[in-house]
Amino acid sequence: MPMNKSFNIAIPNKPYVEDFSENKVQAATYTGHRYLKVQYHNDTKYIANIINEADSMEDLEAGPSAVMEGHTSTVIDADSDTLVAAYLNNQYDTGEVADYSEDLGTTDANGDAETWEYVWNDNGVIHQIYLQGTAKFENNAVVAPEFRSHAITRDSFNETVTNQIDQCTAELARDDVYTDEEKTAITTYKTFLEGISTKYAAVDHWKIPFPQFPDFK
Repeated sequence: MPMNKSFNIAIPNKPYVEDFSENKVQAATYTGHRYLKVQYHNDTKYIANIINEADSMEDLEAGPSAVMEGHTSTVIDADSDTLVAAYLNNQYDTGEVADYSEDLGTTDANGDAETWEYVWNDNGVIHQIYLQGTAKFENNAVVAPEFRSHAITRDSFNETVTNQIDQCTAELARDDVYTDEEKTAITTYKTFLEGISTKYAAVDHWKIPFPQFPDFK
């Protein structure tokens, strides 16, 4: 029968930031099979998929064993590599995971404190921390998957902000297209964009709360 093994999932101090110095953990229970036969790419060493799972080595060897070209199979023991096993087959239970909340140290146009909230998914937290498809088997050992940073880089974010400022400038130049109220909305949004680098200098870019984008004609 499947295992019922307790283990801890290390939680980063902040979502998307690879820093575990606060030693936060989420208690979890692995509920999958003990043995996982997997195949990994011969060059990259990335684990491609699970070929077979079983509660005993005897049952595992009796099951499917075909391997794709350019790959090699190996067996992962969930008793010793519990986190990676749970990452691969998603067979684990965490119960409720407390969400993350952070005061950004800034205020909105009304003077209210701005915060950033992040929801940790119950029974899905591992794939919020680690990138899908990045666990490896290398040098005869399981290698933990790669940390999942935010998909948008700061440079990409800054480029988008610059582009939006240019868009606002171009639209405001079309003076006869917009009403005074519409021009005020575009100007307000442009002013917000121009102040981001100063107001949110100490804030991770993905946490910055944006007002509604103005309607362009």
